[in-house]
Amino acid sequence: MREAVATVMANPGWLRLDGRTVAVLGAGAEMGPLRALLRWGATVAAVDLPRPGLWERVLDAGRAGAGRLLVPARDDRRVTPDPAHLGADLTTDVPAIAEWLSGLDGRLVLGNYVYADGADNVRVSVAVDDLTTRLLAGREDTALAFLATPTDVFAVPGDAVAQSVRAYEGRSRGARLVGRPLRAVSAGRLLRRAYAPGSDPGINDSLVAQQGPNYALAKRLQRWRATSARAAGGLVSLNVAPPTRTRSVVKNRALAAAYVGAHRFGVEVFEPATSNVLMAALLVHDLHTGGGPRHDHPWQDEAYAAAHGGLWRAAYAPRSALGLAAVLGYGAARS
Repeated sequence: MREAVATVMANPGWLRLDGRTVAVLGAGAEMGPLRALLRWGATVAAVDLPRPGLWERVLDAGRAGAGRLLVPARDDRRVTPDPAHLGADLTTDVPAIAEWLSGLDGRLVLGNYVYADGADNVRVSVAVDDLTTRLLAGREDTALAFLATPTDVFAVPGDAVAQSVRAYEGRSRGARLVGRPLRAVSAGRLLRRAYAPGSDPGINDSLVAQQGPNYALAKRLQRWRATSARAAGGLVSLNVAPPTRTRSVVKNRALAAAYVGAHRFGVEVFEPATSNVLMAALLVHDLHTGGGPRHDHPWQDEAYAAAHGGLWRAAYAPRSALGLAAVLGYGAARS
């Protein structure tokens, strides 16, 4: 990740994404790149639900930025965009959105940053996948962009495994004294080592049950589409985003508390303003380098430049420490 960001910093002209139009699906998303790209001078086509308050914020970002903002208007007779007449629903308007995006100038980048609660998350993700296949059929040069959630299951490289093993074996005397009885009373579920020494790749299981099966399925659909498109020779940017204090996370009290206590277990949780700029920079890097280096296996493409916040390299298996992180987080919030 550091090398990718450094490359972008050494090439500031890349930030404008000249010759490209980035369609940001989920324009109002906290983790989306809309604001960063507009600040950097890129052309952005914004797609989100017809909610006037949301579109007021999107239009404000367009006015404040150096880029060009394209918006879907339900009343194209208006010269000045009116938030009350902007937006489109991906679950019902895929044909119209596909027609609009397919007619835009420049190489199209289709960025998937949508999120909804519960089963609606799967519905909108399937709709985006339908939109993706329509656009790829008509514009084969369409690039795809995704953010992978860090709370998923990934194969991780051997150097991450080795660092985790060193952290586990080098933990303090106090941590060892506390860990033994906790593992005993929990039948081995608490404070387990993350990997078997020497695993390459290792399997990092950071799935969080509190986020629910719909969230996991929606994110898995994106990973499969990215893998399929890359295998077909397409340009794909899929980067693992860091744990971030987004509204969708902190509204869950248990997750919010776990994020407060996560640093005690070697996991850094980012603020949204930091994460979305970082991930926008990685997107710029991928678009200018052909999606980053090609690897022999799909898991290596996913692991490249992953901003996992320490989840892959921490001493303990993430779920085996999540409950304790939440307890510590609750305590910190009350003190």
